[in-house]
Amino acid sequence: MTKFILIVWLIFIHAIAILAVLETDLAYRIDRKLGLGLITSKELTSFYTNMVGSQEQLDGSVKTGSVIFLGDSITQGLNVAAITHPAINYGIGMDTTYGLINRLPKYQSLSRASHIIVAIGINDLIRTHRNNDEILDNFSHIFKLLPVGIPVTVQAILPVDERVTTQGFNLRVDQINQALALLAKSHGARFLDMSHLLINDQGNLKTEYHVGDGLHLSTSAYQVWIDTLKPYFKVDVSLR
Repeated sequence: MTKFILIVWLIFIHAIAILAVLETDLAYRIDRKLGLGLITSKELTSFYTNMVGSQEQLDGSVKTGSVIFLGDSITQGLNVAAITHPAINYGIGMDTTYGLINRLPKYQSLSRASHIIVAIGINDLIRTHRNNDEILDNFSHIFKLLPVGIPVTVQAILPVDERVTTQGFNLRVDQINQALALLAKSHGARFLDMSHLLINDQGNLKTEYHVGDGLHLSTSAYQVWIDTLKPYFKVDVSLR
């Protein structure tokens, strides 16, 4: 009996070790599907946890009528104050759709917002092995978690420069964006795609619009984003 228990224990330990080194989120996805809540995704890093904690402290004092931006590192680098006022930036570097789902219930200010901007998704391609359907399923979950009656805009996932980073991302980005536009419409949200302002003839993010890694936006690209959104919110001022 003792030998049997030892064998089972060794199998369990090795299984955990294998899951720890695999570049996959399979374990937590199975856990989530079964509704067990036993496994925390490797996506929820200590940086993520610290950022969410800081944002929770800030959240209570967010002014009613603020425009709230939700996203990853690309969003985190956006000067939202240059777009509209009052505005709050809840971008977190390296975050994914799963991470956003996890933190949305923590932001009580969302129910007091004049508008919510969602700009996330590229890390689901880069950091995880999620397929397109899984990413879109997460977006659907995000829409359902957002407060009813608050205008929502979801931004298209931006293309990367495949001359610098991994090949094949832009095809998937385009496929996801096409489906995301329809999904946003079905949830009463608006879809905003400014990709055409940032890409070259081959569909790559232009060199002058990233910092050299093919992914993160340069100051010039952020200015394009700001200039795109500023008039967008002048139209929406009546919603506040």
